[in-house]
Amino acid sequence: MTVRTPVYFNGTNIVDMTSTHITQWKTYIAYLYASAPTVTVSVVSGSGTLSPTMADTRLKAGAASATGSGGSAFVAEGTTAEPATVTVNYDKLTGPTYDTSLSGQADTNNFAFPAYKDGDNIKAMSLTDYKDTFIYATLDAMITASESAATNGTYTIATSASVTNYAEVSGAGTAVFLDTRADTSAYSAAGIPETLDQPTTVTSFFLQRANFGRTFPTVAPLLIDASGNLNQVDLTSDTSSFNAILKNDIRHYAAEDSGGHKLSYNINGSGNTRGTAMVDTRLNGSGNYQQLLSGDDYRSQEFPNGSAATISTYTFKIQHV
Repeated sequence: MTVRTPVYFNGTNIVDMTSTHITQWKTYIAYLYASAPTVTVSVVSGSGTLSPTMADTRLKAGAASATGSGGSAFVAEGTTAEPATVTVNYDKLTGPTYDTSLSGQADTNNFAFPAYKDGDNIKAMSLTDYKDTFIYATLDAMITASESAATNGTYTIATSASVTNYAEVSGAGTAVFLDTRADTSAYSAAGIPETLDQPTTVTSFFLQRANFGRTFPTVAPLLIDASGNLNQVDLTSDTSSFNAILKNDIRHYAAEDSGGHKLSYNINGSGNTRGTAMVDTRLNGSGNYQQLLSGDDYRSQEFPNGSAATISTYTFKIQHV
């Protein structure tokens, strides 16, 4: 990997960019990618392709026991039906989907790419230099676990449908996973026979895509033209020739790079965790036995009880492949 330090004109001399300047350029390139991502994850109603299927589980009450009219005693706790588990599967994430319609910028005799210092000489970057310095370095920053404008255009999981600097992917506030538990306050002895499944939603999880606004870099790299002249890159236009090359290439290599920088997403696989882990919790009690005498009808039922216990954890991850 050959990362070069681009140079710029500071008004007096041609000098190396600082690490701050280079970070500004990587953040700007991420913005260009976010304006038209080529690696996407979508929210669907079901049968999503991003494995595994995620299971939300909760307890429901056992079936009520009743003697009916003329009864003389309650059905014993050991004989009443125990609380049972309800499972709801979520497969609402599909992807990643790749747009492979683009081609990378060719090396036009080393005139297309920024200049750098090689000892006392000023040289244009080769295609490899340019990719390592601008494109691959940006893609490396885009997959970090810590999210910022440098991870623009990539996905994360949040517990709110509305997050500053992010766009909720479904567009309709559709959760990709719900953690539900039995609502113990909904069950009472007076209500026997109670409805078996009375859930409450503990946490909703949403797929979000980073959508930070644009900030132009503060210094411009220099390009060498065919006559050997140095020219500054236009800093304030997304469609200037160099910035257009950056946009094309970050989109192309994110979706098609064969050198290990292609973006990918998974659940519980390799890579860096993005956002909040999706956790399935369930009450861990063995049943809350309750009784109701209605006339001479002896009724009993076991309700969900206990403390919340973690059953499964589903972690959304980003990586290079």
